[in-house]
Amino acid sequence: MSDYETKPNTDLALNEGDTAYLYSQFPQIAEALIWPELVEAFRLHEDQARKLKTGSRRNSFASIVLIVMSLTLTMVATATPFAPLVEGQPVVAHAMSIAALLLLFGAILLGKGVLFGRKRDNWLKNRLIAERLRHLHFQYILANLHHMCSKSSVAKSRYFDKRAKELERVLKRLRNRGYRQAVLGDEVLQEARLVDARQIDHSSLDQECLEELQRYWIEFRFNWQAEYATQQLDRKPSALPLFGSLADQEHTVSTLEFIATLGIVVLQTVAVLAQLFVGPLSIEVQIAVLLASLLAVASVGLQAYKDGMGLSDDLSRNRVYASYTAKLVRDFRVAQEKGDGSGQIRIMQEMEDLAYFETREFLYTHSTARFSF
Repeated sequence: MSDYETKPNTDLALNEGDTAYLYSQFPQIAEALIWPELVEAFRLHEDQARKLKTGSRRNSFASIVLIVMSLTLTMVATATPFAPLVEGQPVVAHAMSIAALLLLFGAILLGKGVLFGRKRDNWLKNRLIAERLRHLHFQYILANLHHMCSKSSVAKSRYFDKRAKELERVLKRLRNRGYRQAVLGDEVLQEARLVDARQIDHSSLDQECLEELQRYWIEFRFNWQAEYATQQLDRKPSALPLFGSLADQEHTVSTLEFIATLGIVVLQTVAVLAQLFVGPLSIEVQIAVLLASLLAVASVGLQAYKDGMGLSDDLSRNRVYASYTAKLVRDFRVAQEKGDGSGQIRIMQEMEDLAYFETREFLYTHSTARFSF
Protein backbone atom coordinates (compact mmCIF):
# COMPACT_ATOMS: atom_id res chain seq x y z
CA MET A 1 0.00 0.00 0.00
CA SER A 2 1.38 3.40 -0.98
CA ASP A 3 2.22 5.90 1.76
CA TYR A 4 1.86 8.80 -0.67
CA GLU A 5 -0.05 11.78 0.71
CA THR A 6 -1.20 14.85 -1.13
CA LYS A 7 0.03 18.26 0.02
CA PRO A 8 -0.77 21.86 -0.90
CA ASN A 9 -0.31 22.49 -4.64
CA THR A 10 -0.24 18.81 -5.51
CA ASP A 11 -2.65 19.78 -8.29
CA LEU A 12 0.40 21.34 -9.99
CA ALA A 13 2.66 18.37 -9.16
CA LEU A 14 4.83 20.66 -7.06
CA ASN A 15 5.70 18.28 -4.21
CA GLU A 16 7.91 15.23 -3.93
CA GLY A 17 5.97 12.14 -4.98
CA ASP A 18 3.42 14.03 -7.08
CA THR A 19 5.07 13.17 -10.38
CA ALA A 20 5.29 9.47 -9.54
CA TYR A 21 1.61 9.48 -8.58
CA LEU A 22 0.59 11.04 -11.90
CA TYR A 23 2.57 8.48 -13.88
CA SER A 24 1.00 5.71 -11.81
CA GLN A 25 -2.61 6.87 -12.11
CA PHE A 26 -2.60 8.64 -15.49
CA PRO A 27 0.20 7.05 -17.53
CA GLN A 28 -1.00 8.23 -20.95
CA ILE A 29 -1.26 11.91 -20.07
CA ALA A 30 1.16 12.28 -17.13
CA GLU A 31 3.90 13.85 -19.22
CA ALA A 32 1.49 16.52 -20.45
CA LEU A 33 0.30 17.23 -16.89
CA ILE A 34 3.80 18.06 -15.66
CA TRP A 35 4.95 21.58 -16.53
CA PRO A 36 8.28 22.27 -14.76
CA GLU A 37 8.69 25.84 -16.05
CA LEU A 38 5.24 26.84 -14.86
CA VAL A 39 5.84 25.18 -11.49
CA GLU A 40 9.09 27.11 -11.08
CA ALA A 41 7.35 30.43 -11.79
CA PHE A 42 4.45 29.48 -9.53
CA ARG A 43 6.78 28.54 -6.66
CA LEU A 44 8.53 31.91 -6.88
CA HIS A 45 5.31 33.89 -6.47
CA GLU A 46 3.72 31.40 -4.05
CA ASP A 47 6.66 31.65 -1.65
CA GLN A 48 6.62 35.43 -1.83
CA ALA A 49 2.86 35.54 -1.25
CA ARG A 50 3.07 33.24 1.77
CA LYS A 51 5.89 35.24 3.36
CA LEU A 52 4.19 38.58 2.79
CA LYS A 53 0.83 37.28 4.01
CA THR A 54 2.38 36.06 7.25
CA GLY A 55 3.99 39.45 7.82
CA SER A 56 0.78 41.30 6.96
CA ARG A 57 -1.37 39.21 9.28
CA ARG A 58 1.14 39.49 12.12
CA ASN A 59 1.32 43.27 11.74
CA SER A 60 -2.45 43.55 11.48
CA PHE A 61 -2.97 41.63 14.70
CA ALA A 62 -0.26 43.64 16.47
CA SER A 63 -1.77 46.91 15.25
CA ILE A 64 -5.19 46.04 16.69
CA VAL A 65 -3.69 44.93 20.00
CA LEU A 66 -1.64 48.12 20.32
CA ILE A 67 -4.64 50.35 19.66
CA VAL A 68 -6.74 48.48 22.22
CA MET A 69 -3.89 48.72 24.75
CA SER A 70 -3.49 52.45 24.08
CA LEU A 71 -7.20 53.13 24.56
CA THR A 72 -7.32 50.92 27.63
CA LEU A 73 -4.38 52.71 29.22
CA THR A 74 -5.91 56.10 28.49
CA MET A 75 -9.29 55.11 29.94
CA VAL A 76 -7.69 53.69 33.08
CA ALA A 77 -5.54 56.79 33.53
CA THR A 78 -8.55 59.11 33.25
CA ALA A 79 -11.03 56.96 35.18
CA THR A 80 -12.41 58.39 38.42
CA PRO A 81 -11.47 55.40 40.63
CA PHE A 82 -7.80 55.90 39.71
CA ALA A 83 -7.84 59.70 40.00
CA PRO A 84 -6.22 59.83 43.49
CA LEU A 85 -3.33 57.65 42.34
CA VAL A 86 -2.74 59.61 39.14
CA GLU A 87 -3.14 63.04 40.73
CA GLY A 88 -0.84 62.16 43.60
CA GLN A 89 1.87 60.74 41.33
CA PRO A 90 2.54 63.11 38.40
CA VAL A 91 5.35 60.86 37.19
CA VAL A 92 2.91 57.95 36.88
CA ALA A 93 0.44 60.13 34.97
CA HIS A 94 3.09 61.29 32.51
CA ALA A 95 4.41 57.73 32.08
CA MET A 96 0.94 56.40 31.31
CA SER A 97 0.29 59.20 28.81
CA ILE A 98 3.61 58.65 27.03
CA ALA A 99 3.03 54.87 26.97
CA ALA A 100 -0.45 55.33 25.49
CA LEU A 101 0.96 57.70 22.86
CA LEU A 102 3.79 55.32 21.92
CA LEU A 103 1.35 52.41 21.64
CA LEU A 104 -0.85 54.50 19.36
CA PHE A 105 2.07 55.53 17.14
CA GLY A 106 3.15 51.88 16.90
CA ALA A 107 -0.34 50.84 15.91
CA ILE A 108 -0.54 53.54 13.24
CA LEU A 109 2.82 52.57 11.76
CA LEU A 110 1.92 48.89 11.62
CA GLY A 111 -1.56 49.59 10.29
CA LYS A 112 -0.27 51.94 7.65
CA GLY A 113 2.24 49.36 6.46
CA VAL A 114 -0.42 46.66 6.21
CA LEU A 115 -3.36 48.52 4.75
CA PHE A 116 -1.83 51.27 2.66
CA GLY A 117 1.76 50.21 2.19
CA ARG A 118 3.79 48.15 -0.21
CA LYS A 119 3.64 44.93 1.83
CA ARG A 120 -0.07 44.32 1.34
CA ASP A 121 0.07 45.30 -2.33
CA ASN A 122 2.99 42.95 -2.95
CA TRP A 123 1.20 40.13 -1.14
CA LEU A 124 -1.90 40.53 -3.29
CA LYS A 125 0.15 40.91 -6.48
CA ASN A 126 2.06 37.69 -5.84
CA ARG A 127 -1.06 35.84 -4.70
CA LEU A 128 -2.84 36.88 -7.89
CA ILE A 129 0.03 35.83 -10.15
CA ALA A 130 0.35 32.45 -8.41
CA GLU A 131 -3.36 31.68 -8.74
CA ARG A 132 -3.46 32.84 -12.34
CA LEU A 133 -0.57 30.49 -13.13
CA ARG A 134 -2.62 27.68 -11.60
CA HIS A 135 -5.45 28.71 -13.91
CA LEU A 136 -3.07 28.69 -16.87
CA HIS A 137 -2.05 25.11 -16.14
CA PHE A 138 -5.60 23.84 -16.50
CA GLN A 139 -6.69 26.23 -19.22
CA TYR A 140 -3.75 25.22 -21.41
CA ILE A 141 -4.80 21.58 -21.13
CA LEU A 142 -8.35 22.42 -22.22
CA ALA A 143 -7.21 24.68 -25.04
CA ASN A 144 -4.87 22.00 -26.40
CA LEU A 145 -6.93 18.93 -25.72
CA HIS A 146 -7.00 18.15 -29.46
CA HIS A 147 -3.20 17.81 -29.34
CA MET A 148 -2.91 16.18 -25.93
CA CYS A 149 -5.35 13.35 -26.73
CA SER A 150 -4.77 13.12 -30.45
CA LYS A 151 -4.35 9.70 -32.08
CA SER A 152 -1.41 11.13 -33.98
CA SER A 153 2.00 11.21 -32.27
CA VAL A 154 2.95 14.21 -34.42
CA ALA A 155 -0.07 16.14 -33.21
CA LYS A 156 0.70 15.15 -29.62
CA SER A 157 4.15 16.69 -29.89
CA ARG A 158 2.57 20.02 -30.76
CA TYR A 159 1.13 20.14 -27.24
CA PHE A 160 4.62 20.79 -25.88
CA ASP A 161 5.87 22.96 -28.73
CA LYS A 162 4.18 26.21 -27.70
CA ARG A 163 4.01 25.83 -23.91
CA ALA A 164 7.13 27.91 -23.31
CA LYS A 165 5.85 30.76 -25.49
CA GLU A 166 2.43 30.69 -23.83
CA LEU A 167 4.00 30.81 -20.36
CA GLU A 168 6.27 33.69 -21.36
CA ARG A 169 3.35 35.61 -22.86
CA VAL A 170 1.09 35.08 -19.84
CA LEU A 171 3.81 35.91 -17.29
CA LYS A 172 4.51 39.17 -19.09
CA ARG A 173 0.82 40.02 -18.81
CA LEU A 174 0.49 38.95 -15.16
CA ARG A 175 3.57 40.86 -14.04
CA ASN A 176 2.44 44.07 -15.69
CA ARG A 177 1.97 46.86 -13.11
CA GLY A 178 -1.63 47.46 -14.12
CA TYR A 179 -2.79 43.85 -14.13
CA ARG A 180 -4.08 43.77 -10.54
CA GLN A 181 -6.21 46.82 -11.22
CA ALA A 182 -7.43 45.27 -14.47
CA VAL A 183 -8.68 42.24 -12.53
CA LEU A 184 -10.25 44.40 -9.81
CA GLY A 185 -12.25 46.27 -12.44
CA ASP A 186 -13.15 43.18 -14.46
CA GLU A 187 -16.91 43.11 -13.83
CA VAL A 188 -17.69 40.91 -16.87
CA LEU A 189 -14.78 38.45 -16.37
CA GLN A 190 -13.00 39.37 -19.58
CA GLU A 191 -9.68 38.32 -18.04
CA ALA A 192 -10.91 34.84 -17.13
CA ARG A 193 -9.44 33.05 -20.15
CA LEU A 194 -5.67 33.21 -20.35
CA VAL A 195 -5.65 30.82 -23.30
CA ASP A 196 -8.29 30.77 -26.02
CA ALA A 197 -10.25 27.51 -26.20
CA ARG A 198 -11.56 25.95 -29.40
CA GLN A 199 -14.27 23.57 -30.52
CA ILE A 200 -13.12 19.95 -30.44
CA ASP A 201 -14.21 16.99 -32.53
CA HIS A 202 -14.33 14.23 -29.91
CA SER A 203 -14.43 11.45 -32.47
CA SER A 204 -10.86 12.32 -33.44
CA LEU A 205 -9.53 11.95 -29.89
CA ASP A 206 -7.96 8.94 -28.25
CA GLN A 207 -10.80 7.77 -25.98
CA GLU A 208 -8.54 6.06 -23.46
CA CYS A 209 -6.52 9.27 -23.13
CA LEU A 210 -9.74 11.28 -22.80
CA GLU A 211 -11.01 8.94 -20.08
CA GLU A 212 -7.79 9.46 -18.11
CA LEU A 213 -8.15 13.22 -18.46
CA GLN A 214 -11.71 13.09 -17.17
CA ARG A 215 -10.59 11.14 -14.08
CA TYR A 216 -7.72 13.58 -13.57
CA TRP A 217 -10.04 16.58 -13.85
CA ILE A 218 -12.48 15.20 -11.31
CA GLU A 219 -9.70 14.45 -8.81
CA PHE A 220 -7.41 17.44 -9.27
CA ARG A 221 -9.72 20.20 -10.42
CA PHE A 222 -13.31 19.68 -9.30
CA ASN A 223 -12.72 17.73 -6.08
CA TRP A 224 -9.45 19.50 -5.25
CA GLN A 225 -11.06 22.94 -5.38
CA ALA A 226 -14.21 21.82 -3.56
CA GLU A 227 -12.19 20.16 -0.78
CA TYR A 228 -9.99 23.22 -0.30
CA ALA A 229 -13.02 25.49 0.06
CA THR A 230 -14.74 22.99 2.36
CA GLN A 231 -11.66 22.81 4.59
CA GLN A 232 -11.99 26.55 5.16
CA LEU A 233 -15.55 25.95 6.39
CA ASP A 234 -14.62 23.17 8.84
CA ARG A 235 -14.15 23.95 12.52
CA LYS A 236 -11.93 22.26 15.09
CA PRO A 237 -13.67 20.65 18.06
CA SER A 238 -11.85 22.96 20.51
CA ALA A 239 -13.87 25.86 21.86
CA LEU A 240 -11.70 28.80 20.79
CA PRO A 241 -9.17 27.81 18.10
CA LEU A 242 -6.98 30.83 17.46
CA PHE A 243 -5.55 29.48 14.22
CA GLY A 244 -6.68 27.15 11.48
CA SER A 245 -9.45 27.46 8.93
CA LEU A 246 -11.41 30.60 8.20
CA ALA A 247 -14.30 29.10 10.13
CA ASP A 248 -12.04 28.57 13.15
CA GLN A 249 -10.86 32.17 13.12
CA GLU A 250 -14.28 33.65 12.49
CA HIS A 251 -15.84 31.52 15.23
CA THR A 252 -13.18 32.54 17.74
CA VAL A 253 -13.56 36.26 17.03
CA SER A 254 -17.37 36.07 17.05
CA THR A 255 -17.37 34.12 20.33
CA LEU A 256 -15.07 36.64 21.99
CA GLU A 257 -17.32 39.44 20.71
CA PHE A 258 -20.33 37.72 22.23
CA ILE A 259 -18.55 37.25 25.56
CA ALA A 260 -17.56 40.93 25.58
CA THR A 261 -21.11 42.01 24.74
CA LEU A 262 -22.55 39.77 27.45
CA GLY A 263 -20.03 41.22 29.91
CA ILE A 264 -21.09 44.75 28.99
CA VAL A 265 -24.76 43.92 29.63
CA VAL A 266 -23.94 42.34 32.99
CA LEU A 267 -21.74 45.25 34.06
CA GLN A 268 -24.32 47.78 32.92
CA THR A 269 -26.92 45.97 35.02
CA VAL A 270 -24.56 46.06 38.00
CA ALA A 271 -23.98 49.79 37.45
CA VAL A 272 -27.72 50.54 37.36
CA LEU A 273 -28.42 48.48 40.48
CA ALA A 274 -25.50 50.13 42.28
CA GLN A 275 -26.90 53.54 41.38
CA LEU A 276 -30.26 52.59 42.92
CA PHE A 277 -29.07 50.90 46.10
CA VAL A 278 -25.61 52.36 46.80
CA GLY A 279 -25.53 55.75 45.11
CA PRO A 280 -24.85 57.27 41.67
CA LEU A 281 -21.32 58.30 42.60
CA SER A 282 -20.34 55.12 44.40
CA ILE A 283 -17.09 53.31 43.62
CA GLU A 284 -19.11 50.27 42.53
CA VAL A 285 -20.83 52.27 39.79
CA GLN A 286 -17.56 53.80 38.61
CA ILE A 287 -15.74 50.47 38.42
CA ALA A 288 -18.64 48.76 36.63
CA VAL A 289 -18.80 51.56 34.06
CA LEU A 290 -15.02 51.46 33.55
CA LEU A 291 -14.97 47.69 33.03
CA ALA A 292 -17.92 47.92 30.62
CA SER A 293 -16.07 50.60 28.67
CA LEU A 294 -12.95 48.44 28.48
CA LEU A 295 -15.00 45.51 27.18
CA ALA A 296 -16.55 47.84 24.60
CA VAL A 297 -13.08 48.81 23.39
CA ALA A 298 -12.12 45.13 23.17
CA SER A 299 -15.31 44.37 21.25
CA VAL A 300 -14.62 47.14 18.77
CA GLY A 301 -11.07 45.86 18.38
CA LEU A 302 -12.35 42.35 17.60
CA GLN A 303 -14.79 43.70 15.04
CA ALA A 304 -12.05 45.80 13.46
CA TYR A 305 -9.84 42.72 13.20
CA LYS A 306 -12.62 40.67 11.61
CA ASP A 307 -13.37 43.42 9.09
CA GLY A 308 -9.72 44.16 8.38
CA MET A 309 -8.95 40.48 7.77
CA GLY A 310 -12.09 40.02 5.70
CA LEU A 311 -12.98 36.89 7.68
CA SER A 312 -16.74 37.03 7.07
CA ASP A 313 -16.33 37.81 3.38
CA ASP A 314 -13.76 35.06 2.91
CA LEU A 315 -15.97 32.55 4.69
CA SER A 316 -19.00 33.48 2.60
CA ARG A 317 -16.97 33.34 -0.63
CA ASN A 318 -15.63 29.87 0.15
CA ARG A 319 -19.11 28.63 1.04
CA VAL A 320 -20.45 29.76 -2.34
CA TYR A 321 -17.37 28.41 -4.15
CA ALA A 322 -17.68 24.97 -2.54
CA SER A 323 -21.39 24.77 -3.35
CA TYR A 324 -21.01 25.83 -6.99
CA THR A 325 -18.06 23.50 -7.51
CA ALA A 326 -20.12 20.60 -6.15
CA LYS A 327 -22.86 21.51 -8.63
CA LEU A 328 -20.36 21.44 -11.50
CA VAL A 329 -19.20 17.98 -10.41
CA ARG A 330 -22.80 16.74 -10.53
CA ASP A 331 -23.34 18.30 -13.96
CA PHE A 332 -20.10 16.78 -15.22
CA ARG A 333 -21.06 13.29 -14.10
CA VAL A 334 -24.47 13.64 -15.75
CA ALA A 335 -22.78 14.68 -19.00
CA GLN A 336 -20.48 11.64 -18.67
CA GLU A 337 -23.45 9.30 -18.26
CA LYS A 338 -25.07 10.78 -21.35
CA GLY A 339 -21.86 10.54 -23.34
CA ASP A 340 -22.05 14.29 -23.96
CA GLY A 341 -18.42 15.16 -24.73
CA SER A 342 -19.14 18.78 -25.63
CA GLY A 343 -21.10 19.21 -22.40
CA GLN A 344 -18.18 17.88 -20.38
CA ILE A 345 -15.77 20.35 -21.98
CA ARG A 346 -18.23 23.19 -21.41
CA ILE A 347 -18.47 22.33 -17.70
CA MET A 348 -14.68 22.06 -17.41
CA GLN A 349 -14.38 25.53 -18.92
CA GLU A 350 -17.08 26.80 -16.56
CA MET A 351 -14.95 25.56 -13.67
CA GLU A 352 -12.11 27.76 -14.94
CA ASP A 353 -14.43 30.77 -15.11
CA LEU A 354 -15.56 30.03 -11.54
CA ALA A 355 -11.96 29.72 -10.32
CA TYR A 356 -11.13 33.11 -11.83
CA PHE A 357 -14.25 34.66 -10.31
CA GLU A 358 -13.27 33.35 -6.86
CA THR A 359 -9.77 34.78 -7.27
CA ARG A 360 -11.16 38.14 -8.35
CA GLU A 361 -13.49 38.26 -5.34
CA PHE A 362 -10.62 37.38 -3.01
CA LEU A 363 -8.54 40.17 -4.53
CA TYR A 364 -11.39 42.68 -4.19
CA THR A 365 -12.10 41.72 -0.56
CA HIS A 366 -8.53 42.18 0.59
CA SER A 367 -7.81 45.22 -1.58
CA THR A 368 -10.73 47.12 -0.03
CA ALA A 369 -10.44 45.79 3.56
CA ARG A 370 -10.02 48.50 6.18
CA PHE A 371 -9.59 48.59 9.93
CA SER A 372 -11.96 51.07 11.54
CA PHE A 373 -12.40 52.11 15.16
